[in-house]
Amino acid sequence: MTIHFFVHTAAEFLADEAKNPFNGVVPNFNLFGVPFTQAWQKVLAAVWGISFVVVAFGAVRAVIELQHAKKGGMQSSVLEHTESAKRSGLALGALAALGIIFGAVVALF
Repeated sequence: MTIHFFVHTAAEFLADEAKNPFNGVVPNFNLFGVPFTQAWQKVLAAVWGISFVVVAFGAVRAVIELQHAKKGGMQSSVLEHTESAKRSGLALGALAALGIIFGAVVALF
């Protein structure tokens, strides 16, 4: 018998004995009424839309800087701006997938 066995067994025992105080509780904004629900949905949509605009401008800026660095023959600057363009592309993809990600999380619960 090793210490790993005892720690693992104790952790399983504690996990089995623990009671979930939030069992059956789900988030519900209907308590505050329809106007509140519509308001926070509009705010969330506005923030999401503004995020798209900011990230899109960042992506365009990164690509333009990358092209200038390539034309100027600055190899270290090209590598730096390539990373910036990659990050901007990933951010744009993550924003586009955000609705699907939230939908999947909500469907799980």
